[in-house]
Amino acid sequence: MRKVWLVGVLGMALPAAAGAQGLGPRTITNWQVQCADLPATEPPSAPLLVAASERGDGRLAIAPGELIVIQAGTEQGLKLGQALVSRRVDRGRESYNGVKPGAEGMLFGRSGYYGGVRSTALLTIERIDARFALARVVKACDQIEVGDLLEPAVVPALPAAAAMGPENFDDRAMVMIGRDLREDFGDGDVLAINRGSKDGVTPGTRFSLYRVQQGGSLYNTVGTNLPMSERGEAVVLDVTETTSRAVLVRVRDVVHSGDVAVRRTAGKP
Repeated sequence: MRKVWLVGVLGMALPAAAGAQGLGPRTITNWQVQCADLPATEPPSAPLLVAASERGDGRLAIAPGELIVIQAGTEQGLKLGQALVSRRVDRGRESYNGVKPGAEGMLFGRSGYYGGVRSTALLTIERIDARFALARVVKACDQIEVGDLLEPAVVPALPAAAAMGPENFDDRAMVMIGRDLREDFGDGDVLAINRGSKDGVTPGTRFSLYRVQQGGSLYNTVGTNLPMSERGEAVVLDVTETTSRAVLVRVRDVVHSGDVAVRRTAGKP
């Protein structure tokens, strides 16, 4: 997972909440996307942490509106007014869909599954000197805790869905997790898919979702006469190098982690 550096990063404001056309019947906001967990194969590395509550009473949980202490300041490149996001690693797992981390073929050849990384809060630096900073919690997905990781706030604009093109069944991805490591999803939910920018996935990419029926195989249907059953369709909202967050825009049945995600090429079907 990428390392995070805060030196020289300009402060930014959270964009106003807004829906995007073609993303289903519910309004999806930038912050809802950020609150969805992303799969992680190893704990993220960040040079800054939530050191303490500004109140100095030893509390470990900090609520919206309160100030947190950061043991870094202008000497480390932080700036007054800079926006940060706090993140936390959810519990790890010894296996995913019955496969142990590091096993050959795990998640279509990707490395072993660790857990989920979630955004816990958006913060803005309000006071700063050379070595310390105080940041206020201005928006929260969860309670912020001492020890949470800090990195620059990057909230991408929501995309329009790409035109509906043909499905590429030779490129089968996997539905992974949602917020709180959820594994079941309905209409309007945000979930993770194990394809990212290095696989050519961009915001707006469409995926058709399928369930491999009993007797079939997620990776190979050779030797079985059971077809996959359609579950729904998702549109990618934002991407990392190896994963995507997507919103369910059409659902025929409950979508579950481990379901097949088949990319649609852009253009006319």
